[in-house]
Formats: sequence, C-alpha cells, structure tokens
Amino acid sequence: MENKKGPVILIVDDEKSLLDHLDRYLRGAGYDSIKTASNLAQAKYQLAHHSVDLIILDLMLPDGSGMDLLKSVRQRSHMPVIILSALDGIDDRREGFESEADDYIVKPFLAEDLLWRIEAVLRRSFREEKGKLVDLNGALFDLSKGTITRGNNEEKLTAKQFKILSLLADNLNHIVSIDQIIESVWEETFGYENTLITHIYRLREKLEDDPSNPKRLVTVKGLGYKLVGKS
Repeated sequence: MENKKGPVILIVDDEKSLLDHLDRYLRGAGYDSIKTASNLAQAKYQLAHHSVDLIILDLMLPDGSGMDLLKSVRQRSHMPVIILSALDGIDDRREGFESEADDYIVKPFLAEDLLWRIEAVLRRSFREEKGKLVDLNGALFDLSKGTITRGNNEEKLTAKQFKILSLLADNLNHIVSIDQIIESVWEETFGYENTLITHIYRLREKLEDDPSNPKRLVTVKGLGYKLVGKS
C-alpha cells in the first residue's frame, strides 16, 4: 500500500513543459506526492495504481477528452477535480461544472492562482468531519465515506451531491436558500438553479423511500431546501 505524506495530486496535461513546471512548483510549495500523465491512458493507469486525492485535468488530450475521464471518476468517487483548459466559453465552463468539476481554470494562468485553488479545494474536501454520521430518520449520511445508507443499500455520493448534502447537514432541520447552496457549491451567485434541481432529484433517489414524496430532503416553497434528521 502506498505510504502518503500528504495529498497525492495527479496532473493530466499533454504539454510536457507545463507538467514539468507544475510538478516543480507544487513540490516547492510543499506537495511532495505529485503524479503526472500526458494522456487519458496514462491518467487511468495512475488512478488504478495510486490513491489520488486531487486531479488537475486538461480537457483536450491526444487520446480523448478529459471530460470523459471526469465523468468516469464521478461515477465512483467525489475526489476533487480542477479543470485546466484553453476553452474559455461559458458553455465550456458550464459543461465542466455540470459534470461536477470542483473548479475551472482557463489557460494561460498563474501558478499561484492554481495553488490557491488547490488549497481551497483540499480544505473543503478534507474537513474535520471524518467518522461523522448524520441520522436522517431511516437513512444515514456518512461524511467520512461520502455515502448514504438505507437498510442494506449503500449509495456513493458524487462530489457535488456530497457538497450539497454536507451544507444541508451543517444546517440540519433549518432552511438553506437556493442562493446559499449555489454560492457555496459552485462559488457563483446565479445561473445554476436548474443544475441544482437535477442534483436534488438525484439525491432524493438515494435518500428517500419515495422520492416523489420526500420526507428527508424537503422543498420549502419560495425559500429553499431543508434536510430533516435527528440533531
């Protein structure tokens, strides 16, 4: 098993000069466990053979789209992913966030900016909530594993689902406004209402006995959402 001294960061980019620069820079900033990949095949190999804590991901790779790798990761993990891309259109950014990237940085960029974002993403990801269980009256939210358990069924949460549910759990039995959720999860103040509705729908599929009649993740009309459980 790999012995980690700190978070393991995987950088996926086909520009060798950028890979080398970021490797040196991040090691100089104290991140000693850096893995690199110049294409999807190498990235998949690294993920299969190492326990990775954060991916820095270019979208345009020689053997496919980084977006496909992001979607594959999201099927099994809420591991943080920061996109690096020369694509700076609003539709490109929206696709990245709707695919549950944690951040989106447009090339060219300052290494210092990337470092700040890495630190922010890791702070959010590695909270001091390990081992905490939230009792949702028949369902358990495990913050250390990022799972929901109902009966014998355990469901893994995606990164965005985890962030949304963590925010609601921090305000258990209290209303959290749509604006608060969007600002906290997407770090924006508008533009993700429909995306949030989709995430709420999928969360209810994992949380509720009857998603069409929610009892644990409820809508408070005109105000926001409330997670109901035992304080």
